[in-house]
Amino acid sequence: MTDYKNIRGKKIKFLTSDLSGEQSEGQIFYNDTDNDFKSVVASAAWSAGANLITISADLAGAGSTSAGLAFGGTPASGVTAATAEYNGTGWIVGGNMGTARRSLGGGGTQTAGLAIGGYVSGDDAIAIVEEYNGTAWSEQNDIPAGSWKPGMLGVQTAAVSMGGKVVTPEASTNITLEYDGTNWTSGGNLGTARYSATGAGTQTAGLAAGGFVVPNGYSAAVENYDGSSWTAGTSLNTARGSGSNQLGGTVNTSVLVYGGTNPASGKTESWDGTSWTEIADMATSTQRFAGASTNNSNGFAAGGGPTSPASKSATEEFHITVNTITGAAWASGGNIGTARRALWGGGTQTAGLIWGGYVGPAVENKTEEYNGTSWSEQNNLNTAGYHICGTGTQTAAVAFGRGTPPSGKTEEYNGTSWSEQNNLGTARYIMSGFGVQTAAVGYGGAGHGSPGATNITEHYDGSSWTAGGNYPEAIYAGSACGTQTAGLGHAGYSPADSGRSAEANLYNGTAWTAANAMVLAKANTFTSGSQTDALNFLGDSPTASTWVISQRYDGTSWSTSASAATARNSVAGSSTGGATGTAFVAGGFPGSANSNATEEFTGETTALNLKTLTDS
Repeated sequence: MTDYKNIRGKKIKFLTSDLSGEQSEGQIFYNDTDNDFKSVVASAAWSAGANLITISADLAGAGSTSAGLAFGGTPASGVTAATAEYNGTGWIVGGNMGTARRSLGGGGTQTAGLAIGGYVSGDDAIAIVEEYNGTAWSEQNDIPAGSWKPGMLGVQTAAVSMGGKVVTPEASTNITLEYDGTNWTSGGNLGTARYSATGAGTQTAGLAAGGFVVPNGYSAAVENYDGSSWTAGTSLNTARGSGSNQLGGTVNTSVLVYGGTNPASGKTESWDGTSWTEIADMATSTQRFAGASTNNSNGFAAGGGPTSPASKSATEEFHITVNTITGAAWASGGNIGTARRALWGGGTQTAGLIWGGYVGPAVENKTEEYNGTSWSEQNNLNTAGYHICGTGTQTAAVAFGRGTPPSGKTEEYNGTSWSEQNNLGTARYIMSGFGVQTAAVGYGGAGHGSPGATNITEHYDGSSWTAGGNYPEAIYAGSACGTQTAGLGHAGYSPADSGRSAEANLYNGTAWTAANAMVLAKANTFTSGSQTDALNFLGDSPTASTWVISQRYDGTSWSTSASAATARNSVAGSSTGGATGTAFVAGGFPGSANSNATEEFTGETTALNLKTLTDS
């Protein structure tokens, strides 16, 4: 073994196992189980973040990785005024801009944002300026002339707009404008006219990197601003234009430039005040996205597209940290034995259970168990049905209600076989339920008649059903999780709302109280977890592109999470730990033939970066 007598200036810790908490970079210790010296190291990496609510490109960004903004852009058609806020875990809906636009400039923070110029259609760019206060946008004094794809830096009350694009005739500009929170004044012109440059720093110590120069193409040139004039700086390693607006940092000596157009790049460069260094590439080469960073150690990129005009909803996050951050994600699992929809499930990712369902035209009594790799068929339900609600584990589950006709039939599973129990007080199907086999809750559902929805809540004690507090509205095809005394109910088809519902309610074992609404209205969806850590996934939402979006609830508010790979509704699933743990989803209806696919969810994780010291 190597002699480490030459290690100086560090107190060596002797441990039986590796360090587990965040430590300072460079700390050295000896693992006397592994018989190795190890050190804590820093790493630079991009990881997956939660998807944007709406697929979009040509949008602007502001803020930071843990408090970001994305606004404007081009969704599936037209332009949008939408704003989304990012908390480092998921996206929520913010206030709409007064003017829909794309390819605009963006700056500031999540609670003090700035939107400048942009493009709608026709021959002219727009000159409208709006400010965001964390809730709503308000129009301010316009820039002197319309511009789109300008570079931005600074804050809401001390911003700089540099360059930009004129639509007809197409040309880039070298104009610099300074904003004091009220008025715009002219600054020193850029040395080279360009648009789609990345901006960083302040009004008196700024930096403009890259961009597109008409007619020469993408540029690697960097210029520095002193509040009066621009001077040439050290060029980037890779020529690029951001394609939309990206903020590179709040200090011009600690800048991050990433992605962009050339034709599409995932390259990331870090500026330390002396030189540019290429570091970890983005997972996907991306252009026309919303992005922002506060320094060269962090950043986010949301939306955009690998090519024009394609767009996406993915978010990526950049971190330099002693902890490796792995974003939440879905991955393929083993297929179920019988493709079907309108089934139900329980258990965990490594001990899952599904039952019933609809094949068409037949209904199913099949039961299958999952071991984390493959499904195996078990003893069937006594009575076939679809939209059979239930809850519990692989060895202790309860299934109740079913259609059609609506039934109150209840069965219990012991890990081997099903046994019939006392029926629900009210016959119905397509209910919502949560809890465990001996302390379950079922509410809502549909019975006879039209619309046929109910708000009835019932409690199960492992033997019989009794009345609980009524749900606030008649609902069916909703979703729920939690315990009999701490439940979360949400989503579904609501006759009162004439469609899908985004409403959420909390249950204390006696009564329901209103909670904050979901980001997206859903129905025929599934939820796992607890009242304070829930993950809702897949299901019917207003547009097919949003079926795949997952939503997490943290006990207070909802935000988006990682999207599943295959869009479908009427699925089965369950988990341990909700949005921060693991989950599975199986079966469902993608819009055509029933699915047999299984996907597995793993929440965001962090792990300490360790390096074993060697002779080299």
